[in-house]
Amino acid sequence: MKINPTWAASLEKQVRETRAALQGQDPARVAARAGAAFDAAEAAKRLEVSFWGRPYRITWPEVTASGMAGEPCPLPVETALMQYLFLADGAPLEDAWVSLRNLPHGAFYEQAFQGYSGKPLAKSFHGDLEGFRAAARRSGGEPLDMGNAAYRFWAFPRVPVAVVFWSGGEEFPDDAQVLFDKSAGHYQPVEMLAHLGSMLCERLIQARENS
Repeated sequence: MKINPTWAASLEKQVRETRAALQGQDPARVAARAGAAFDAAEAAKRLEVSFWGRPYRITWPEVTASGMAGEPCPLPVETALMQYLFLADGAPLEDAWVSLRNLPHGAFYEQAFQGYSGKPLAKSFHGDLEGFRAAARRSGGEPLDMGNAAYRFWAFPRVPVAVVFWSGGEEFPDDAQVLFDKSAGHYQPVEMLAHLGSMLCERLIQARENS
């Protein structure tokens, strides 16, 4: 993924600030709030957390993130991991799906967000509801009872993200929308939630192209 230099500088600043804030915290408590794994018996303090189904390791007191084989994280992934661990407060899921607009400060982003998430997804799968279902299953989606087809994905252990697809048939255009659990604001800022939704739609489109 190519990263705009301005955005990259912003992400680097966020990582530095969030890392500094996490360094003063107890990793066991951070893990408990985030639903991450932590082994107190390990000589080196570290926790493991899943991001889109892939495990990552964060070590203390440095608070550095890496893949399980020690490979460095791409900057957007590292930023998402750090923000998740910092913001996680252990709030339970509310089992209520809402749009970005209904999350704190989300209304400002909603229109643009739909333009780079649901709309391109609906365009890519136009007239191919079964193709959407197949791509969602290949990407680890769990079926939900919404729209003509809907699936839940786990960005983080406590951040589920849903994609709902409506088939317009022959008379109307197809439509798709990304939804979040109402508790999502306890775990990520709205800007990162928008990025996660966009990332999920890109993954589904890529799954179609790779099929």
